[in-house]
Amino acid sequence: MNNDNTTHMSAETYDRGIINTIPYYSEFFEQTFDVIEQCGFDKIRWLDLGCGTGTLTMAAIKRFDNPQFVMVDPSEKMLETAKEKLADYNARYILSDSMSIDFSKCFDVVTAIQSHHYMHEEERKTATANVYRALRDGGIYISFENVVPEDNYVKNMELLRWARYQTGHGKTWEEAKAHISRCGVNYYPITVPEHIELLKNTGFKHVHVFWYSCMQMGIYGIK
Repeated sequence: MNNDNTTHMSAETYDRGIINTIPYYSEFFEQTFDVIEQCGFDKIRWLDLGCGTGTLTMAAIKRFDNPQFVMVDPSEKMLETAKEKLADYNARYILSDSMSIDFSKCFDVVTAIQSHHYMHEEERKTATANVYRALRDGGIYISFENVVPEDNYVKNMELLRWARYQTGHGKTWEEAKAHISRCGVNYYPITVPEHIELLKNTGFKHVHVFWYSCMQMGIYGIK
């Protein structure tokens, strides 16, 4: 088991492994960028929480006009990999989790892609409040997360469907079974209504689930 970050993959193998683990993972970035383009920001000051190996940033600097990135991750190994990948790009890197950041009205965009489902309820509330505080008025928070169905029968069905995706993309059944067994043990997904309620209770004026497939969801909140 990897121990250099909260995922089941090491920083070194993450980019290869995530595609075989999360259905439609590459679509997360495309959908995120499409929403941001709709916002019409002139210059984007962007906070990426749980930035991982910097894949989102690498794609964003090709898509947007000189976005200014602050990249945050609790894994030193992940940040080291991101710095290597983005050696020619001037970003600020912070070793931290989302519960510990301290920004006030600094950013147009905050993203958290597959990162906050590792938090328990109170941690998630703190992280979301920190995101809200970090955004300028009119700024947008975009998150992709693992989610859990409200119906337990459906939950078990979808976990098995997720495992079947993984075995169809190179994993053994034992590896896929080990991964889905992490749900509720190593990470703590919540339901779609709980996500919506969390953002509304934090203060976001406009909340929308803009993408959903399998057990992953894209949601945004506008301050």
